[in-house]
Amino acid sequence: MRTPDRLLLSLMLLWFLGTATLYAWRTPRWQAPDEPAHFNYVRYVAETGRPPVLVAGCYDQAYLERLKRLRFPPSLPVDRLCYEAHQPPLYYYLAAVPYRLALAVGADPLLAVRLFSVLLGGGVVAVTAALVRTLFPTPPDVALATAGVVAAVPMHVAMLASANNDALAELVLALTVWHMVRLLKKTTSRPLDWYMLGGLLGLALLTKTTAYLAFPLALAVVWWRREVIAAQARGSVVLALCIALALGLPWFVRNSLVYGGTDVLGLQRHEAVVVGQPRTAEWLAELGVARLVKRLIVTTFHSFWGQFGWMAAPLPSWAYSPLWILTSLAGMGWGLRLWARRHLWPSAVPRGYALLALWIGLNVLAYGWYNLTFVQHQGRYLFPSLPALALFLVLGLQEWIAPPYRRIGLGAMVIGLAGLTWWSLWAVLPGLAP
Repeated sequence: MRTPDRLLLSLMLLWFLGTATLYAWRTPRWQAPDEPAHFNYVRYVAETGRPPVLVAGCYDQAYLERLKRLRFPPSLPVDRLCYEAHQPPLYYYLAAVPYRLALAVGADPLLAVRLFSVLLGGGVVAVTAALVRTLFPTPPDVALATAGVVAAVPMHVAMLASANNDALAELVLALTVWHMVRLLKKTTSRPLDWYMLGGLLGLALLTKTTAYLAFPLALAVVWWRREVIAAQARGSVVLALCIALALGLPWFVRNSLVYGGTDVLGLQRHEAVVVGQPRTAEWLAELGVARLVKRLIVTTFHSFWGQFGWMAAPLPSWAYSPLWILTSLAGMGWGLRLWARRHLWPSAVPRGYALLALWIGLNVLAYGWYNLTFVQHQGRYLFPSLPALALFLVLGLQEWIAPPYRRIGLGAMVIGLAGLTWWSLWAVLPGLAP
């Protein structure tokens, strides 16, 4: 990457860190999805050195709805919200460090944990640029624009500026996919390459179940590289899997002992505890298939771009129209791109493209599967594959722009998103205050 492009990427990172810091500072307390429960996990770890146990009473639907309705007034405590206690522990042990430091100097521990998430989010932006640069060595326009989208989607910035484990899960997943792309592009692979993959997969096991998407992606990489592996690195691949399992196994054993039997992820206990959460079957009976699907699509789209707090503060309606147009143009651009290259498919599809498409597909399937049981029409659940989604958005839009003007056009798109993020910071977030 040339010096001017490195400067642009550095400025983009500085912009993200500054803007996300303002989001962390200006977002009213607890006005991010599930933030009280995530913060209480961090506090428990910081005070006891142990992960908490998810028990009956950690989730009170009526009390939570009251808190959301009243915008979390200081008079109503959030200490009893502990329904995220089943989550893997890595983020919370790391976040316990800034929590303790904040208490030591008399600062706000919630803000300290939020700023820790901001730093992790900066890593997501940087790794996105590196991932796309690995796919597209020249020119750097696509990598810069893709990283810019990741850095400037308003809802993504808001989530990366809150106390939750999403930022670390996104960072670990992006690092893992970047490493996989590098493996796919190499003509040979060293044992160390596979050991690194095993370590990253192990970190995913300890971070969040959304990061478990890395495992089917890793299987795809092993399949695509099977000839090289058979000749050179079969033992290395097996050892990499052992490394991943060795990192995750203590956590799974602990959960089996605490929650019983095969509940190694704590999800069975979680489903038993979150009584009262809206169920898809109930909404289906009330709304019917057509209305439920329409609501799923519209709400997912809106909340992907910006619907802040606990889905209580959407962007104004005028802001969504250009985003619908932008997304539609990208989709049609991909239609044109595929049609023009139809004679090359599927044999000449670069495996890096296929890996990222699989990443998106698995994320969408996981999102749909979750919504078969619980009503969770929240676009933020697609952020685990945001680097790939952003890349496909950029490549689709690029089809409509003549080559000499692509940098200008893509730059204008990123600047427009950044402007919407800044506008939301001052015009939308204050409406979440109690």
